[in-house]
Amino acid sequence: MNKFELFSMIYFALEAYYEDEVKTNENLRIVLSDMNPFVWQENCSADPAMYNEFCGFLGDRRITLENSLDMAKEYVKTIEFADVTEAFKDMTDQEWIPACKEYLSSDHKGADSSAVD
Repeated sequence: MNKFELFSMIYFALEAYYEDEVKTNENLRIVLSDMNPFVWQENCSADPAMYNEFCGFLGDRRITLENSLDMAKEYVKTIEFADVTEAFKDMTDQEWIPACKEYLSSDHKGADSSAVD
C-alpha cells in the first residue's frame, strides 16, 4: 500500500461515516471536500495542502496492510478543523483489511505510485 492509497482509504472511511452517521456535520463535509483525492488527475487532494500534510505526517514510514489502520487512526487525530476520530473509533482490522484488499485489487487511482510517493 502506498501513501496515496492509504489517503484514499481514509477518505472512503470518513465519507462512509459522514453518509451513515453525521450528514449534518458541516466541518466534516468541508474536510471531505478538501480531502477528496479524485478531483485532480495527479495523486493529491482537492486542496493539495491536505495531501502534502498527510505525506509529511507519514514521513518515510513503511505502510503495510497490518499497520495501515493504526496509521489512519493516528493521522485523523491530527486533523484540527473537525474531530473525525469518531469515524475510526470502533474500526477494527477485521473490517479495515478486507476493505483495503478489495480496493487494492481493483483498478484505482494511485495504483502505479511508488510505495513512498
